[in-house]
Amino acid sequence: MARPKHRDASIGGPGPPEGVDEVILGHFILDRQSGLPLYLQIAHELMYLIETGVLRDGDAPPSLRRLARQLRISFLTVDKAYKWLQSRGVLATRRGIGWKVALIREHLHQDARERLRLTKFVDETLSSAIQHGFDPMAFARIMAHTATAIEQRVPSRKLAFVECHSEFVDDYVAELRKELSEFNIEIRGMLTGSLAESTKKKCPEGEFLNHADLVLTTFYHSDFVQKVVSPLNRRVIALSLALNKEALYKIVSLPRNLRVGAILSPTDPAPTIVKILEYYRDQPVGSIPYAIATDSAAVKRLRAKTDLIAYTIPCQGRVNSFLKRDEKRILLRFGPGENDIRKVQALLGSSPGRMLFRP
Repeated sequence: MARPKHRDASIGGPGPPEGVDEVILGHFILDRQSGLPLYLQIAHELMYLIETGVLRDGDAPPSLRRLARQLRISFLTVDKAYKWLQSRGVLATRRGIGWKVALIREHLHQDARERLRLTKFVDETLSSAIQHGFDPMAFARIMAHTATAIEQRVPSRKLAFVECHSEFVDDYVAELRKELSEFNIEIRGMLTGSLAESTKKKCPEGEFLNHADLVLTTFYHSDFVQKVVSPLNRRVIALSLALNKEALYKIVSLPRNLRVGAILSPTDPAPTIVKILEYYRDQPVGSIPYAIATDSAAVKRLRAKTDLIAYTIPCQGRVNSFLKRDEKRILLRFGPGENDIRKVQALLGSSPGRMLFRP
């Protein structure tokens, strides 16, 4: 699925070049009536900028004082947001240098190196076959047949998916099973709340995690999951937050004049979800209001000024309890995006022997 539109994603180096800071600042819009603390809105917005590539490893986010002036809030609120991200390994700071994006994604470079090595090996092998008088297409067909036979004999590869909501876990696992059905895999869902405990004791989840070939999670939990499973030396792959097709079709088919609002859970990445809605509604940033489900006053204000409520599955029970039968609503369900599926497919298909029989 296409990601929401964003500004120049080629920013790199030690900090944003001249003029880029203004672009980044333009992304920040606070909703003071949503019920979500302002520092979390700022933190989630920065996570969104990192996920979409506007801010990359080593880039500097806006300075505390400049962002505080831009948003007309206390310097301490921005500081709290940055420290919240620091505690999760997303931002880092050093005296005299300031804040920097601290996410490290070495596996992207490793994948590129693996592809180059594999391409070189294929070229050399094919050249050797041609020199020995073999037809290249016949050679390729026999190789594919042999590889398929080997794949059927090897044990299944294990994938663990970790998220904070059981409903998100179910949706992602179901979609991954469907999209990866061509591979001999076993996928198991796990909750972030019980992940650390599973790594420390003998239990079915811990045993599965200890033998998992890949650990998948959403971008917002990738650093936490990486820290927890690092003693197991498991590879962690971060997946994006993408609307499933059913919810997507409903959103894009809504009349243009319909006023849409969102009700989200306190742990939902609110700015990201709202921007996804704005993108598919083709509306400007900040045009769709939202409220946190646990803040009844914010929910009441939202319902008074909207025609339809979009809500996430963690809020489903609460939303159904207070919305009237005739109030229009759309349940937002999420899963891995198309790019995520291709990434996992490439990992599963690129080097099965190395993944299966590693020491």
